[in-house]
Amino acid sequence: MLLLAAAAVWLLAGASVSAVGVSASPVAWDAGMALVFLVTFLLFVTMFLLISRRHIKRITSYTARLSNLFKFFDAQSYLILVVMVAMGAAVRLSGLVPGVVIAPFYSGIGAALLVSAVFYAVTYVALSDEIVVKQA
Repeated sequence: MLLLAAAAVWLLAGASVSAVGVSASPVAWDAGMALVFLVTFLLFVTMFLLISRRHIKRITSYTARLSNLFKFFDAQSYLILVVMVAMGAAVRLSGLVPGVVIAPFYSGIGAALLVSAVFYAVTYVALSDEIVVKQA
């Protein structure tokens, strides 16, 4: 269930960050904005998938049944999450960064979070199928 909890949290975060990105765009996207989106997406999807793999490895190594649903992250990941959210909010609310930069940047991060959510969900399904096959 921790894999599903992680998928749900990453899905919610991805949808929220993507929504901020889409709403921040004051103009139609041009090639520069598309490039910022692509570079941001590639950087963050790489980082988030590495983090996801680490968490999946840790989660699947648990031998005892856990009652704490928030164990899908470790303490370091919660700290990183708090810092990223605080920095993102500060940048956005400061007004120092224009919407034409925020829109593709946040959209890229949001898309990367959504890919990670799918990765957690697919891993859950794959492991569930494996358990069912072993029991049969």
